Amino acid sequence: MACPRDVVTRRLAGQFKRFPSIDVTPLLVDELDGRDAGLARAIDHAVHRRWYSLAAIISHTSSRKLHTLDAQVGATLLVATAQLLLLDRIPDHAVIHSAVEWVKSKGDNPRAAGFVNAVLRKITRIRGEKIQKGIIGEAHHFLRGDGSAWELVEPVFKNDTSGQTGFSVKSWKRMAEEFGAELATTLASNSLVEPPIIVTNSGSDPLPSEVIPHTLQGFGIVPGDFSLIELFEANQTLRVQDPTSANSLSLAKTLSPRRILDLCAGRGTKTKQLRAMFPDAYIGATEPNEPRRESLHEIADEYNIAVYTPETQGPTEPFDLILVDAPCSNSGVFARRPEAKYRYNNKSIDSVVDLQREILDEAVEVLLPKGHLLYATCSVDDAENEGQANWLSTKKKLLHCEQLRTLPSGCPGSDPASWHDGGYAVLMQAQ
Repeated sequence: MACPRDVVTRRLAGQFKRFPSIDVTPLLVDELDGRDAGLARAIDHAVHRRWYSLAAIISHTSSRKLHTLDAQVGATLLVATAQLLLLDRIPDHAVIHSAVEWVKSKGDNPRAAGFVNAVLRKITRIRGEKIQKGIIGEAHHFLRGDGSAWELVEPVFKNDTSGQTGFSVKSWKRMAEEFGAELATTLASNSLVEPPIIVTNSGSDPLPSEVIPHTLQGFGIVPGDFSLIELFEANQTLRVQDPTSANSLSLAKTLSPRRILDLCAGRGTKTKQLRAMFPDAYIGATEPNEPRRESLHEIADEYNIAVYTPETQGPTEPFDLILVDAPCSNSGVFARRPEAKYRYNNKSIDSVVDLQREILDEAVEVLLPKGHLLYATCSVDDAENEGQANWLSTKKKLLHCEQLRTLPSGCPGSDPASWHDGGYAVLMQAQ
């Protein structure tokens, strides 16, 4: 019988030396029963969300940097430490015993079991008491997503706000330089939260009664213990979408486009929204990622959408509204994309800005005179947002119409019904 900790440890050991280029695809749990599959997913999720925080604890208690350890040993310690600090109702002795036995029986260096045992027992000794409210910047606090914290008996996070909140040193430096200390701390706090699943309706139907009303009208929170499959089977017009993402298209609500192009359409969330807004318009969509493009093909007939592929001609005819929901740093959605916290640095931002401009170049080429370009990101970084709007204005001679800039809302312990992601949108017009 497969063991959930074994499944996660093997996966992490395989990618340990590649961190921060980690595999964010769903964990394969086919060999586990329902309860064990849930535990495996919870451990894997916790490690990926808080890798740097866990690494700081392990490095402190072992006197060795986590990344210098053997991959199997490092993965074992990450799996166990995540359980000790982030998952409740799992006895310490069960966690430690499982980790030690895994190294003994399945690791390439069984003698490392003693090292693993010593590190984990020291973690339990310095863990202290759980307190109701953790504080960013308090060296003795291991922060948790629900607002609580372990009050450590040693100052593990002294002068290490980046590690405490799960960022790399480079990422935190960019945060502090870009946003200032106060806003950087707010964004870091937001990134710790397990974000809610938010839904809205494509049509005018009311939201299902099972959904908790959001503070913004037309949106709702799916309860954590409710089956999404059942919810969507019973409500065909329902879609998962955060208010910030949905509201970006409000910039186009007064327009009357006849031909619309959705560049980088992903799985079609905004494409569906465009169809609801403009029922009589021609809508074309592109998506370079093949699995996501398959999702577009699945909805194409139902929503009357033309999906352009590398094998087809187009788009060649001009459009009077083009949506560019661009790839970005995801700095407005760190809570939903924890892996983005690890790659948020100056080099990465420069690269994504170049990619965004390549896509915008393509968009402008098929934009009609007097046509509108709606550019949106789920970033709050100026270089990807206002910087690109200024570039479109100065280099492409587009006129700036209106913009929205939204900071993420929500912190550990806050009401999920007031949650929304961060993001940016700007409407521009060709001359």
